[in-house]
Amino acid sequence: MDRSCRAKVAIVDQHVLFTECLAMALERRNYAHFVVPVEAGPDQAEGLLDRVLAVRPDVLLLSADLGQGYDAGALIPPSARAGVAVVVMTETADEAQWGRCLEQGARVVLPKTASLVSLVSVVRRVTHGQVVLEHTERQRLVAVHHRQARTQRDARQRLQELSPQEGEIMRHLMAGRTVREIAALRVVSEATVRSQVKAILAKLDLSSQIAAVAVAHSAGWGEGPLPVAV
Repeated sequence: MDRSCRAKVAIVDQHVLFTECLAMALERRNYAHFVVPVEAGPDQAEGLLDRVLAVRPDVLLLSADLGQGYDAGALIPPSARAGVAVVVMTETADEAQWGRCLEQGARVVLPKTASLVSLVSVVRRVTHGQVVLEHTERQRLVAVHHRQARTQRDARQRLQELSPQEGEIMRHLMAGRTVREIAALRVVSEATVRSQVKAILAKLDLSSQIAAVAVAHSAGWGEGPLPVAV
């Protein structure tokens, strides 16, 4: 990182007010900052990395929450490989997501509830090659990510064992529908639906519909149109 001149900091965030406040804080501390706009539209995500690297930043302040159509995590590995110190900012307290970002190459993950002073302090420490996250804490967070990934992988495998009819019932449950509502939509008896729900719980090795729905959502299962015909 060239310290003979002001460090370049690129900011990628979809919230204009937050970005402007952060840019002002960096300006007051004499950092060269560049706001890389997060543009709406399905065709914009592919060009975001190119716009970031075109700035040739020393530090990338990257929001993990860029909105629909964007995978912020996809920007981390190529940026890190280009020698950019990636600092991820996020609204979530999900340590598994933090660990995923760290494994992808981020130097540190910070909550957006952190103060501007602490965020700028991290930028300063990164630009001076100082440690911003202890190795043991990094390992712990990455391990949390790995455990969740294994759990989700196992859940997806069990969900794949559901029959087409059971899969449809599961997706209705994920949509928040009751047994009565599902029976009416599928034009079957409530007893039939309850029997299918019991079969689902048995295959998933769970004891409640709430747990089954939580597992399915965490596994990212059941996306797409939902038929309501028998």
